[in-house]
Formats: sequence, C-alpha cells, structure tokens
Amino acid sequence: MKKIAFRAGIAVLATATMLLTGCSSSDGAEPKSGATTQAAADNGVAALTADEILTKAKEALTKAGSFHFAGSGTSEGTVMTMDFKVSGKDLSGKMSMGEGADVEILAVGDKQYMKPSEGFWALLAGPEQAKTMAAATGGKWVAVPAKDSTSSLFAAADVDELLKPTGKVAKGEVVQVDGKPAVTLTDSGDADASLYIATTGEPYVLRVGKSATGDGIKFTEFGQKFDIAAPAADQVIDQSALGK
Repeated sequence: MKKIAFRAGIAVLATATMLLTGCSSSDGAEPKSGATTQAAADNGVAALTADEILTKAKEALTKAGSFHFAGSGTSEGTVMTMDFKVSGKDLSGKMSMGEGADVEILAVGDKQYMKPSEGFWALLAGPEQAKTMAAATGGKWVAVPAKDSTSSLFAAADVDELLKPTGKVAKGEVVQVDGKPAVTLTDSGDADASLYIATTGEPYVLRVGKSATGDGIKFTEFGQKFDIAAPAADQVIDQSALGK
C-alpha cells in the first residue's frame, strides 16, 4: 500500500487507498479572498525552516477552527473526487472513487457515520456482499465504531494527520497560487504532492498538488461557520447489524 501522507484531503482516502493502490491529488475550490488580501503584510514564514513552516501551517488551521477543501484526481485511470468541510473535530463531506463507488462521511462529537453506495460496499466487502449490505442499510447512515478498519476515512478532521508527511520536509521557492504568494514545501516520501503555504496574512495551506498550477486540492472558507449535525436516530443503523 502506498502511504498517503502530505496530500491533505487525500488523508480521507486512506481506507480507499488500501483497495486502490496509489492516488494523485487534484482540483478543488479556490480559497476566498477578502478586500484586504492584496495589502496583507508578509507573515515571515518564508524565512523559517521547512519544519517550522509546517508547524505554523498546522497552527493556523487549528486556530481557524474550520475550513473547506475539495478536489479530484486520477488513480490508475479511476477519477476520484472529494468535498469536505471541517469544523473543529467535526467533519462532513463526500467522496467518489468512480464506478459508482461513492460514500458520504459525517463525524459529530465522538460519533462517526458513513453512507456508502453499493459500489463503495463492493470495495470494502466484495461484490457478492455489496448488494446485501446496501439493502440492509436502506439508505441510512451507518454508525462506525471509533476503532474500525474504516476509521481512517475520518482523518481529515485531524490537522496533524491531514498534514503529516511520509518523509523529510524541504523548503522550496515562493510561488504564486491563484494570485497569492506561497512558499513551497516538498515531502521526500511523496514527490507528487507539494504543500503551498501563504506568505501573507495567516499562513494557511492554500493548496496541495504536484505544482502551484493545474491539478491540486485547494482550501477555502477558513474560520467559517458550518452546520454539521448528527443524523436523526431513526436514520442510523449500527454497523454490527450488517455483519461486518
């Protein structure tokens, strides 16, 4: 299995990656910019070491309290898409791995839920069991135990896991990311995924991708309020009832 590491939103795909070897990150929504963005002062991160910059980026996301990231990519010919909102430790979003393999993800408080399509069940349990499990859920949310093989799907709500490299972090040049200056961080364990950190204003992660342009996961809505709520009790089925 290929490690996921520095691919930001792709941390959500950890379980899926066990099933599809390797993945590559790509497009999403551009971060919002306020009227004072151009006048924002240099935040000094470009002068720091790579590890210090990464620490500042983690601190900024944690301080923001919430953020939105979205993107799509291709793994061995399969197009993957994702769209997630994070608020504290709460998480709401969805991802698709092509061929009808879709899943909605929800984490509220210490509770985890997922709503897989039949195609996603096929990835987890095989095509023979997929129809049975899809029928058993009846379109309801599945309550996922805290310690489960699918728990890594919820890793996006953990900033440390979200921005965890597999190898040594190195600092690159300052580039423009959607008109904003950002310093590049690379991971020796993942040559296809660079992290771009804003050098003005808060040192937010602006993007993760192979380059500063083209494909890449983008981050938006730092500090925005998201309404992430647990599903109604009658819309939840316990995973143990599925025989998994």
